[in-house]
Amino acid sequence: MSDFRPCSPELERYAACVDGHSGTWLVDCDPLKSQLNACASSYSGLVEAIKSRCKPQIDQYERCLKANPARPETCTGKLEALGDCTEGREAQRLVAQQQQQPNR
Repeated sequence: MSDFRPCSPELERYAACVDGHSGTWLVDCDPLKSQLNACASSYSGLVEAIKSRCKPQIDQYERCLKANPARPETCTGKLEALGDCTEGREAQRLVAQQQQQPNR
């Protein structure tokens, strides 16, 4: 399933960094966050559509991370819910549409 997702490698590296640096991830993983953001910006239309559709899951995950900065692993369930939202049928359609656009 992850083959169709744009920025999947960047997201996986960032998530692994956050998991591996529980007390220092805000600083240690910042370069990977920047890479993920750069990739995401190349899919801005897709990202905006997913942000709109998955806003509740995004907000819950961000609140969890802020509430648990030293224990981000406690937010795994929220991250999985966000992943489920972004991997839905509508997200797949948006990815296919975005990939067909010539100016990517």
